[in-house]
Amino acid sequence: MRALVPILEDIAASPDDRSAQALLEIIAALRPRDLEAPGAATQRLRALISTLQTRPHLAEGLRHYLSALFASRLQRSLFADLGILTNDSIFGAITKRVVSKILPPAHDDTYLQDLFAALVSEAKGQHWIAEIPEQVIAELLRVIGFGSAYSGNERRMEAEMIEALRILSFRLAALGLEPDFLRYDSDAASHESPFVAQTDEVQSISSAAFAALSDRSLPWPDWSHLDVLLQQCEQHVARIRKLARQGGASVALTYDAQRAGQTIERMRKLVVLAAPDSSEAQQRRKLAFFRELLAHEAEKNSIRALLVRVTDLLALQVTEHASRTGEHYVTSTASEQAALFRAAAGAGVIVAFMAIIKIYTAKAHLPPLWEAIGYSLNYGLGFIVVHLFHFTIATKQPAMTAALLAATMDESRDGKPPLDTLENLVVDVLRSQFIAILGNVAVAFSVSLGVGWLWMQTFGLNMVDTAKATILLSDLRPLASLAIPHAAIAGVCLFLSGLISGYYDNKCVYSRIPQRIRQLAGLKRWLGAERVNRVAAYIENNLGALMGNFLFGCMLGCMGTIGFLLGLPLDIRHVTFGAANLAYGLAAQGFDVPVQLVVSCSLGVAAIGLTNLLVSFSLALYTAMKSRQVRFAYGRHLFGRVLRRIARRPQDLFIPPRSANTKDAP
Repeated sequence: MRALVPILEDIAASPDDRSAQALLEIIAALRPRDLEAPGAATQRLRALISTLQTRPHLAEGLRHYLSALFASRLQRSLFADLGILTNDSIFGAITKRVVSKILPPAHDDTYLQDLFAALVSEAKGQHWIAEIPEQVIAELLRVIGFGSAYSGNERRMEAEMIEALRILSFRLAALGLEPDFLRYDSDAASHESPFVAQTDEVQSISSAAFAALSDRSLPWPDWSHLDVLLQQCEQHVARIRKLARQGGASVALTYDAQRAGQTIERMRKLVVLAAPDSSEAQQRRKLAFFRELLAHEAEKNSIRALLVRVTDLLALQVTEHASRTGEHYVTSTASEQAALFRAAAGAGVIVAFMAIIKIYTAKAHLPPLWEAIGYSLNYGLGFIVVHLFHFTIATKQPAMTAALLAATMDESRDGKPPLDTLENLVVDVLRSQFIAILGNVAVAFSVSLGVGWLWMQTFGLNMVDTAKATILLSDLRPLASLAIPHAAIAGVCLFLSGLISGYYDNKCVYSRIPQRIRQLAGLKRWLGAERVNRVAAYIENNLGALMGNFLFGCMLGCMGTIGFLLGLPLDIRHVTFGAANLAYGLAAQGFDVPVQLVVSCSLGVAAIGLTNLLVSFSLALYTAMKSRQVRFAYGRHLFGRVLRRIARRPQDLFIPPRSANTKDAP
C-alpha cells in the first residue's frame, strides 16, 4: 500500500487524466513478485479495498479516472476481435504472430483493445488475475462505484457492444458465403442463407436498441428471432463439419469453421451483455466476460494456441480415415486371423529380399545423397509392393488401430464409454498384432535364413561377408548398441506414415481427384472409359496407403543420412528387418555363433518390435483422442478388465473366441 496510496492521491488530484500510465502503475503494484506465496495479489487487493473504504475521495477519484479512461477509447474492436480468429489464412495468422513476438505492435490510445494489451503486458500474463476470487473483484467495483447504478459509462459500453454485434454479423454473413461453405451447403446456395438473414435481423433490432438506450421509456427489442437464426447458422456449420468427414476437409475450411463458431458464440454473449440491466447477475456476467477477454489477450500471440485451436478438427478428418482403415487390421474370427497371418507372411517374404538389397546398397559405398535415395527407393517401392499384393506390415497396425480405439471411446453414453466393447476391441487388437508380428518376423527370418544357406550351397560363398555380418548382429544387441533409441525413431516414422495416409485419403476426397481423373479426355482416348474408371476407383481407395507407404520408406531410408549430415547418431531399427538381418548374420557366420550372442540379438529383435509398437501406438492414440477431444478417465478400469480377461481366458490372445462378439462393436 505504500506504493499504491501515492498513485491514488495523484489520480484524485487530476481525475480527468486520460493517460493509462496510472492504471499500469496500479497493476504493477498489485502484481505478485517472484517467490511470493499464492494469493499475494488477492491480499494486496483486499488492502486496496480497505483503503478506498476509509478514504472515499480516493475511491471517487479512481472512479472518475477509470470512467474517463474507458470512455475516451473505442471499445467495439475489443468486443468484436479479441479471442476470434482473424480473416487471415492460417499461414498468414502464424506469420503475424511470429512477427508480433519479435516486434510487438505499437499501442494506439484510440482503442480499448490496445489498453488491454498494455495491461496484460504489465501484468506479465493474466494467470494471477484469474486466480483472484470473483467476490473480491466485485467488492472492489462496488467500493469504486461501478455497478451500483446505471451510469453513462455503462450505457456507452452497451452501445459499443451493439456496434460490435453489427460488425460480427457482417463477418458471419461473409463466412457463410465462402465457396468452401457453399460447396457443402447446397441449401444455403439455392435458398436464402441464415448467414445472410441474420444481418437483416441484427440491423433491424440494433436500431431499436440504440433508440432504447437513448430513451429509457422505449422497450428493449426482442432478440429471440436472432437466436433462432444463429441456431440455424450453427446447424449449418455442424452439418458442414459432418459432411467434411466423408468429403474431406482443407485447412482453410477448418479455419473458417472455427471462425464461424467463435463469431456465433461471441454474438450470443453480446446480445445478453448489451441489455440495460444493472442486476447483480448481469454484473457477474460482464465480469466473467472481461476476464475471458484478458485470457484471450494473454494468448493472442501464442502460435501454439492457434495451432491447437485450428488443427484439432483437421486432425479429426485425418484420423477419421485412419480409423476406418484400422478396422481392416483387427480380426475377430478364425478365418480373418488366418487371412491376416497369410498377409503378414507374404510381407515377411518381401522384407527378406528388401533387407538384402539394403545390405548390398550399403556395400556399394555410394555418396551420401545417392545412398539415401537408394535406401528410400528400396524401402518405399518395397512397401508399395507389399500393399499391391494386399500384404501387411505388422508395425503399420498401431497407427490405424489407435484411431479406431479413440473412435470407440468417443461413443460414450451418459458420459461413460462402452467398456465392454473396448475390452473386446483391445483383446482383438492384441491378438491381431501378435499374429501379424508372428507372420512378419517368423517368415522374414526363415526366408532370409534359407536364402543365405542356398546362396552358400549354390555359389560356395557367403551372401554377406563376415565383417558385415558382425555389424548386423552387433546392431541388434539391446544394451551394447543404440537399437532401442533407433527403434523409437522408427516408431515416430510409423506414426507419421499413418497421418500421411489419412492426409492423402482426406485430400483425395476433398480435391475430388477420382472425378477429375474420370474427366481427362486424353486418358479416356488412350485407355478407354472403363479402364479410366477403374484407375480412378483404385486411386480413390488406395492413394493414402500408397503415399503413406512410399513416404514411410523415404523416412526410413533418409534417417541415417540426415544423422550423418547433422553429426547425430540417427538411424532406424524395424522389427521385421531386424529379424531378416539376424538370419543373414547367422548364415554368414556359418551358424557358428555363441549362444549368448544369439540370445542377446533375439532379445534385441523383440525389444525393437515392442519399441516400434509402443511409440507409434502411443503417439497415434494421443493424436486421435486429442482430435476428438476425448478425455478417457477409465484407463485403469479398462486395463484391469483386460488383465482379468487374459487371466481368465489366455487363449483369447492367440485364438479368437467362437462367438465373434466384437464384430458389431466398432
